[in-house]
Amino acid sequence: MSRSPLKKKHILKSDLFYDSVLIQKITNQLMKKGKKTLARKILNQTLQQIEKKTQQDPVHIIEQAISNTVPAVEIKARRIGGAVYSIPIELSSERGISIAIRWIIDCCNTKSSQPFTARLTNEIIDASKKMGAAVRRRDEIHKIAESNARLV
Repeated sequence: MSRSPLKKKHILKSDLFYDSVLIQKITNQLMKKGKKTLARKILNQTLQQIEKKTQQDPVHIIEQAISNTVPAVEIKARRIGGAVYSIPIELSSERGISIAIRWIIDCCNTKSSQPFTARLTNEIIDASKKMGAAVRRRDEIHKIAESNARLV
């Protein structure tokens, strides 16, 4: 049986309004059940709130937040001799960025005291200041990876 050819990687086009591929990635992560217009509306409201609260460029704040949240390693469970070990694996930059975006959105979903746009705004601002739940999650992963570094 012949092998199927390798498929080309899908390249995202940048966002029309902010001209940023990162904004497009966040929109795609926010989207549920194909409702991209709703995801764009949520993200636009979030960006406006970020600009209002910080008086800075919201795209720059988001880039800063994601660079502070990107993990260097990922933990994979491996079974060795009947025991399951957590083995750290280095990440590519693309995978790290997508994990960071997912973590920021997941941390917003766990809280339910405010509207989603307000929670997302606060989480992004906190992550840009190296605080917040997503940054703590990255630090926890790095601690686990450090303790299991001998298994690599």
